[in-house]
Amino acid sequence: SGEFNGYQLTDEKASLDSPLSDDYARKVKHAYYASISYVDAQIGKVLDELKRLELEENTIVILWSDHGWHLGDQLIWGKHTLFKKALKSALIIKNPQAKNKGFLAKGIVESIDLYPTIIELCGIEVPEGIEGRSLVQQLELPSEKGKKAAYGYFKKGITMRTEKYRLTKYFREETSQIELYDLVNDPEETNNIAKENNELVEELMPLWEKGNTGLYNNLP
Repeated sequence: SGEFNGYQLTDEKASLDSPLSDDYARKVKHAYYASISYVDAQIGKVLDELKRLELEENTIVILWSDHGWHLGDQLIWGKHTLFKKALKSALIIKNPQAKNKGFLAKGIVESIDLYPTIIELCGIEVPEGIEGRSLVQQLELPSEKGKKAAYGYFKKGITMRTEKYRLTKYFREETSQIELYDLVNDPEETNNIAKENNELVEELMPLWEKGNTGLYNNLP
């Protein structure tokens, strides 16, 4: 919410202590949806121009955002968290050569998967040592589950999202803070169940460790 308050839209400030007033929250959401509508219109212009130039059948179009946005969820307005609202981003791939079109792929993916995906779609061999995994198979098979987990990093914390859970570990204070959310029964991630599910945390931790790059190993 720090960045959000920096916009200085009004004297009212977002805070984790209390929600915004209904009037201000409505105004902000209206502006957010207006921005999306504007971008949608610009994308339409690009697609129309590709069609006019007779390039649409030879052009791969990818709509992607680098982060999501809280609109008051968990009293947060902005993007700087390790919750789903901040980490889940738009990803739409329009491939004119695709056999299956117009479907929603539900498998887990990460932003680092985009580069190898584009390379493969262009018919180029994916170089060795590339982080990320091509999504081409998921584009061809709607039932493909994708990765076991996706990872996110922010503010001395690492989060892992699996099909059923989100496990987050913060490297703050003298002891680490663990958060565990049941995405099946608590999709909005409002109830941290880590304390009463120690065995589950231990079961998930080895997979979480695969995303631990050592970024926070030498914190003071």
